[in-house]
Amino acid sequence: MKFLIFLSILLTSSLSAQSTRFSDRELYDLAKIWGLIKYYHPATSQGKTDWDNVLLQSFSNQKESTPDEIITNWLKQADQSSSDRIVERKSDCDSITLRNFDDSWIKKLNKISPANRKRLLEMTAQPKNVGSFYSNPVENSIRFSSTNEKTYTQFSTDIKMLELFRIWNAIEYFYPYKYLLDEKWDQVLQKYIPVFKKIKTETDYKYAVMQLAAEIQDSHVEIKKTLQYDVVGKLSAPFIFQIADGKVVITGIKDEAKMKKANLEVGDVITKINGKSVLKSLDINSKYFAYSNNAVKLREAYSYLFSSNVLTATVEGVKKNGKAFKTVMERTGRIFQNEWDKDGIPNYQLFYKNKTYTYLTYNEKESRLNPSFPLDDKVYFEFASLKATEIPLLMEKYQNTKGMVFDLRGYNNDGSIIKIFDYLLTKPEHFGIMTQADFSQPGKFCFVDNIIDKSYKFAGRNNPNAYKGQVVVLINEYTQSAAELWAMIFKKVPNVIFVGSQTAGADGNKTSIKMTDGNELIFSGLGIYYPDGAETQRIGIQPDIVVRPTVESIRNSQDLLLLKAFELIDQKK
Repeated sequence: MKFLIFLSILLTSSLSAQSTRFSDRELYDLAKIWGLIKYYHPATSQGKTDWDNVLLQSFSNQKESTPDEIITNWLKQADQSSSDRIVERKSDCDSITLRNFDDSWIKKLNKISPANRKRLLEMTAQPKNVGSFYSNPVENSIRFSSTNEKTYTQFSTDIKMLELFRIWNAIEYFYPYKYLLDEKWDQVLQKYIPVFKKIKTETDYKYAVMQLAAEIQDSHVEIKKTLQYDVVGKLSAPFIFQIADGKVVITGIKDEAKMKKANLEVGDVITKINGKSVLKSLDINSKYFAYSNNAVKLREAYSYLFSSNVLTATVEGVKKNGKAFKTVMERTGRIFQNEWDKDGIPNYQLFYKNKTYTYLTYNEKESRLNPSFPLDDKVYFEFASLKATEIPLLMEKYQNTKGMVFDLRGYNNDGSIIKIFDYLLTKPEHFGIMTQADFSQPGKFCFVDNIIDKSYKFAGRNNPNAYKGQVVVLINEYTQSAAELWAMIFKKVPNVIFVGSQTAGADGNKTSIKMTDGNELIFSGLGIYYPDGAETQRIGIQPDIVVRPTVESIRNSQDLLLLKAFELIDQKK
């Protein structure tokens, strides 16, 4: 019986790891060629053949001993499948950019026959009847969609190698910002082939796929059904916190008993975790999370800084009274998707001219924050709660103020609030352009002279009576996506001043790659740019005046950004 069990395990292991019989270089070539045929061959791109199965069969078919034999068979199978004639879509493209596209690698395939190389080059050089079954099956959509990808209930290392091929090629051909990555995407494939070859368990896979996703360097990136508990741990700190000046400031309590046991309080500053500085501790798990820039790396630290499966951690720091401490802290469990306190942001107040003001007030009747807070000759707008229907009344009411402050640290993706610029601009302004994938030529992107659609090409209207006061815009690392688009438009307001810090650098709609288990890997699907083609991706919006929270301002719940905005308006003559 023991022998039969052993034999069964041996057979299962050998059958589920056939992809490992290839060298890393062979798998690299196969991954790129498989993706090219998938998206460019008429039959495969139209979904006329099960392209996943073709790959999995090649992994297990011992007769196909060389990559060239495999490619010959792939092309043969694709050619045997019938395909439809694709009617060319009418395009609104102003131009095509090739900065994400490079097929020169085909000529360098030294172990692939000249005939096969020629065939692959013809596909990209003269694309014909290219379908969008795997990339854009929704009629009239400009967005990548992989809803037609197959899912699998069983686990095998071959299927996870398929996962790598699928994810890598989706980004290769349909990620608009691939050219902005620190590391060439080809090098990422080379790096992860040996990682995926070593996958033996579900846990191995989760570690690998989270690290792969992080390589996209896009603050929009996330794996929808979070895998982070299995990777960085199911426990975290018993408190809410923010990071300032490379230190952790405790801003709230999650587990009062554990806080008391460790003698930790709101306002305490933690400088070391298990003997390592806070910034050094960040590096332990930050490789599993995607971020466009360092500002988001610090923002997302809430997701992983204290995460572990080890119950306790030793923390060191300084009390409010200046006394140093070192204590053992018990971690507490997290329910990631349900945490209202994920960002750890305290309820800020405005300390202005020796008085304290609560500028964020909740409207119970409307279940939202009140959108405006007037003070003397100034007014603050909480942009995330603003509604288009109330803009005319609000703007008329505050037309004669000395200054307006617009807070973009929240999120509002209601396109109709573009109406606000009717009151701030003297004439219509072209504020941005976009790139979208050309699904008939995967890897190439189409420039369009508007954002999302033609109705959003201009902001503002001819208005000689536009607002004359000082406009100040507040931004920081929580300003992301639609909020960054609003920031781009605010750049058109005369004499506007941006106060705060670098924004998240992730603009364009969120789209997703369906993974082999049905989970989704989300990334930015459209490219958003200034009219001159300059990027916001990764760079974000840069402030005119840099203001960041300090340890003391967080301890006292003081909003330094709003204070600086009001001071700037006061200085205006």
